[in-house]
This record gives sequence, C-alpha cells and structure tokens, in this order.
Amino acid sequence: MALEIKQGLKTSQRISLSAELKNSITILTLGRIELEKFVNEELEKNPCLVDISNSSKREQKNHYEELKYALQKSFNQSDFLEKFNDINRSEEISSANQRKEFPDNSSVNSIHDFIENQISTQRLSPYEKECIHIVLQYIDDNGFFNTKLNVIAENHSIHEDDLIFALEIIQKCEPAGVGARDLQECLLLQYNKLEKKSKIVEKILTEYWEEFQKQNFQKIAKNEKLTLEEVKESFRFIKANLDPRPARQFGTQTNQIIIPDVFVYKRDNEWICSLNENDLPRLKLSKKYTKLIKEIKESMDRKNNKETYKYISENIKSAKWLVRSLEERDKTILKVVDTILKYQKSFFEYGVDFLTPMTLKTVAQELTLHESTISRATSGKYLYSPRGIFELKYFFNASVENNAGKELANESIKQHVADFIRNEDKSKPLSDQEIVEKMFMEKNIKIARRTISKYRESLGILSSAKRIQRF
Repeated sequence: MALEIKQGLKTSQRISLSAELKNSITILTLGRIELEKFVNEELEKNPCLVDISNSSKREQKNHYEELKYALQKSFNQSDFLEKFNDINRSEEISSANQRKEFPDNSSVNSIHDFIENQISTQRLSPYEKECIHIVLQYIDDNGFFNTKLNVIAENHSIHEDDLIFALEIIQKCEPAGVGARDLQECLLLQYNKLEKKSKIVEKILTEYWEEFQKQNFQKIAKNEKLTLEEVKESFRFIKANLDPRPARQFGTQTNQIIIPDVFVYKRDNEWICSLNENDLPRLKLSKKYTKLIKEIKESMDRKNNKETYKYISENIKSAKWLVRSLEERDKTILKVVDTILKYQKSFFEYGVDFLTPMTLKTVAQELTLHESTISRATSGKYLYSPRGIFELKYFFNASVENNAGKELANESIKQHVADFIRNEDKSKPLSDQEIVEKMFMEKNIKIARRTISKYRESLGILSSAKRIQRF
C-alpha cells in the first residue's frame, strides 16, 4: 500500500491556562511567609501598587487585640471545663502535630518533634503545651537549653514560673539529659534515670565537679578514702553510661517558623474565623497612575507617549490582577476554614477524640469547587485556635469504622493509642497486640496490630520492650 501525504483541518478542544490564571493558582498555593515575600516583591517592581496597611495600622492593632481577647477567653473557658469535669482523656494534641500532619513513616528526624510527640501522651493544658513549645525553640542541636528563662519570659510575655515548669517537663523526656542548662545538669539528669547507681559517681557529679573536669583523681580518692583505681572506675562508668551530647543522634535541625493564615475563635457561642493580616501589605491601585493613564487617553496623545502609556497600562493590568487574585485567595481560604469549622466543631470544643472524618472531596462538594483548589488552599496554610496551631490539611482524615458501623477519624484512633500508653502499668507496658485487644474491648474498634504499630511509631512512642527500660 502506497503512502501519501495529505493536508487537512482538524477541530479539537484544548484547555489552555492564561498567564493570569496560572499566577492566580500560584498565589492560592503560597503559604503566609511566601505570600508576604511575594507581595513585597510585587510592591517594589510595580509602581501602580500602593500599600495601604500603614494607614490602617491602628485598625489592625485593634482587630488583633480583639482576636487576642477572644482567643484567651475561649481558652479560659475550655481549660475551666476540662478541670471542672475531670475528663479522663487527653483533649489536646502535641505542638508538633498542631503544626503538621502525622508523617506516613516512623522516622523522627528532629529532637524537637521527638520530645513533642512524648508530650502528646501527657495530660497538659494547651497553654502548658504552648510554653513547652516555646522553650523547645531554645534547645540546641546537642539537646542543651542555653538561654536565660527571664529573657524568654520577657520576649514572649509569659510568667517565668510557667517556663520553669515547661523546662522541667522537657527534662523528664527522652533522651535523658535533654533540656539541661549546662554539662553538669545534663549528666545528673541522665544519672538520676539510671537503674544502677553509685554513691561515689553521684558525689563526683555534685561535690567534685571541678575535680571531675580536671580529672583530679588523687584529690577525690584522698577525700573519700578510696583507691585511685576505684575513682578511675567511677570515671569510666560516667563515660560509658552518660552522654555529654544527649541529642547527637538527631543531627542538625532547622526549626520551622509558623505564621498562621487564619485565626479561629469563639464569639457568642459561635466558632468564627478571621484572616491574619498583621504585617501583611494591603494592596490597592495607585490613584496617581490611574489618573495619569486616564489623562493620556483623554488627550489622545498616545503616539507621543507610546512607551509611557504601554508601561503604565501593563502595570495597571498586572496590579488589578494581583489585587483581585489576593481577594480571591482570601475568600477561598475563609470558605474552606468555615467548612472545616462546620464539620469539626466538636473537635474545637472537646478535642481530638471528636475529630470527624473529612476528605478534600467533602469540602469541594460543599463549596462547589474542584478538589485541586481545596488542596491548594489548604497546603502550607495554618490556623491558630484556642486548641493550638494546626495545618489546614490536618483536618482531612481517613476514616476507620468501628464495629457499630460508625466512622472515626484516624487521628482520634492515634489519640486512643496515646491514652492507653499514658495510663498503662509502667512496670508492664502494653504490647501492640494488647493495645489491639483494648481497642476492641473498650472502644469497639477492630484494627490490625501493624496499624497500631504504625500509629505508635508516628507518635514517637517506643515499643513496650524499650518503654520498660525507663522505669
């Protein structure tokens, strides 16, 4: 069969995104820090944009104070109810999990995340956990706390006693020695957790610290009426059992700065949300340039002002697009958070046990938007509430069905795991299989052992065999 070439027309449909639409999608994807940087860059290069935030500083400050009061009021109410009712469940989530979703793998790369995961199993108020999170930011890569508490208290407007309490909680966590203010305290914290103790080792670390640093074996031996070998053996014991860098296995960690995009607070018995506009430039079109382009049009002198007209008109077009895109971004995020509040009201009222299964599709259908739009609007965005700081994606949960056919969010299952372990007999820690059985007997939830293992590891909780070594 012979081949031949023919010319012809063919009609087909293609979806093509304009540059403006692509940029709008990019803006929706940006987190709070990236957005601030992007807006400032646009302000610098586009003379047709004006930042009006300076003229409304007082208004923003008043709005911020109102939000602060509402958040504090909401916290005080929930904290009072928790103490009054003496609820035997943890209603809060660790600060690490407030800022991001649980990871799919079991690795914990940050000493800060590792400690916060342990904090999640303890019954503490949101305020106490926030204090712990603040103190954690001042712990270095070796596990040492090397900042004065009174300085932190002043910087964060927190009572110093609350920070002392937070530091004491951190010092009780693993790895032993973390949160120490100096090497002596670090080694003592580790020594106090050892099962096998030695009176001479304790004396060396407390009464003979200077001699220990100088390795003055003779003076210690003479004062304590010991042989030189006995003192050297104590030194070897310290070297073998105590680590001068308790967080060394976690490596270097850069802390992520979180700025919430949205405030969530309770007012008149209703949960409402508001954008965080603090320090974010508020843009509008420059009246000066819009007036100038109008004058050029009216004078019909475009020919002589061709380049000027082109430059201004392009920048005005770009400025209009940017202002409109930012408005759409704000509207979309607020709609999404409103929907989250609608479905997750019980979570904000009572805690993680009441987290409702919710998917991107659920919100997309509610708002008649595409799932990809919801995904972009929630990725890297955070809300601040009386219950803590959460990435918006945290609220999208797969479901686990109990024996009664009721769907439960997997995050609430993780909280049950944490609760069981927190309340276990410390001399006989629960195995994963025993947790499976308790989950079935007490919560009417049938779940695989490997799933329990995955949840436990994602919480940064050791296996039962390793947990028993702490006591």
